[in-house]
Amino acid sequence: MLHARAARSDEFDRVMAFYTKMIDEMHGTDFDVRWKHGEHPSPAFLRVSVDAGEVYLVEDLEDGAIASAMVLNGSGAAGYESVPWCVSADPDEVLVIHVLATLPAYHGRGCARILLEGGISAARARGKRALRLDTFVHNERSHRLYESCGFQKVGIYNLFYDDLGTVGFVLYEFAL
Repeated sequence: MLHARAARSDEFDRVMAFYTKMIDEMHGTDFDVRWKHGEHPSPAFLRVSVDAGEVYLVEDLEDGAIASAMVLNGSGAAGYESVPWCVSADPDEVLVIHVLATLPAYHGRGCARILLEGGISAARARGKRALRLDTFVHNERSHRLYESCGFQKVGIYNLFYDDLGTVGFVLYEFAL
């Protein structure tokens, strides 16, 4: 049975290889996440996230390959503080999902759902009040996934990211 787990600090190279492969395999497809090697997610961001125990992954049961991964931390993008979230919570009462992705070979197998369920469990175990995320407006497949997992669509809001500038994103929240 598949399950989500936190990556160990010695797994940085595996995590980096996963995101490199994911960007390569999704580039130019209907699932292109528009991330760029070395920029988003950056090696520095992933290194800090792995070392902090913030990277969660789901592995293939047969060969141990990372099928799906995400970062779960307390940092929202510039603009999160202005969003009228459903759950009134201080920043330290919230976790934010970043760079959730599944390799194309594992699409449709429930890996992202298992990863989200693992994130929900981790947030509850830490006593958080909400789990939040943002996603591209055009990424309708992810919208369906988040909504089917119980996330509430908060709306479309402008957020700032260094590599993108200010862009409209669909924001979701899961009340814990």
